[in-house]
Formats: sequence, C-alpha cells, structure tokens
Amino acid sequence: MSRQEVNNNTGTDLIIASDKYISIGKDGSNIVLKNGDNMIWFDGDDAWNQLFNAIDKTKASLST
Repeated sequence: MSRQEVNNNTGTDLIIASDKYISIGKDGSNIVLKNGDNMIWFDGDDAWNQLFNAIDKTKASLST
C-alpha cells in the first residue's frame, strides 16, 4: 500500500470513487463520510473528536 501525505491547511477530500469519499475540513472540522446512499457527518470544530468517539474500538484491528 502506498502512502501520500497532504498538508494544505485548508481541508482535504479523499475520493475513493464517485459515490465514496471522506471530506475533512481545516484542523479536522466538519467531517463527511459517504458510501453510496449513506452519509455520516460531524459538524463543528470538535468533529474529529466526535468521529473518534463514535467508533466502536472493540471492533478495530488495533486500538490503544
């Protein structure tokens, strides 16, 4: 798997396919995850923490 780092200080969109993407605003704010017709979004400056806290860490391959 290749790795690419993006640091543009304005936000980043990762487009997997036309109907699959992750959009993260500046400093981890306003996160949107889309998979087909399903969308999940977290608003505000604490969106990154909201996303992280929403994940069931017992189902993760690695959790520390």
